[in-house]
Amino acid sequence: MEIRILSTDLTTSPQGGFELVESRSLNLIRQLADFQTRMVIWLIAGLHKDGFTKLTAKQLTFMGELDCGVNHASELARRLGVSRQAIHKSVKDLSSVGWLETTNHPEFGNQKIIQFTIEGERLMSHARQHFAELDQILESRFGKDDLDGLSAVLAPVEF
Repeated sequence: MEIRILSTDLTTSPQGGFELVESRSLNLIRQLADFQTRMVIWLIAGLHKDGFTKLTAKQLTFMGELDCGVNHASELARRLGVSRQAIHKSVKDLSSVGWLETTNHPEFGNQKIIQFTIEGERLMSHARQHFAELDQILESRFGKDDLDGLSAVLAPVEF
């Protein structure tokens, strides 16, 4: 599965003949997207071997955005840039397989609290173990200093 943001194969636009200059940042975006896709596929395969066979990449990505404690649909929707209805649908799907649960907010009855179930916490613990394994793989391939440098380069950049 390859994510293509913009083609880097062309140097001239096919219809208007506009120059399409080379861009290191465009290539970097493509490489990072490709790396993320391969990482998620690798992680899902590991979690399937751990017995979480119903898990999808979309579900894992959503759960990765949750805090370990209390989460609220409106806050998640704002952070993820999606509707509250989309959040509720994802939570309903993840609740049906036993990884998330909702409870009434103790002070605000119209607000639900979204949190991991014990099984959801176990799933995320396994995911973190796989990430630690990936850290070791990447460190052995590139070295700790290069990975630290890459992390520093990718830290939030103001544009």
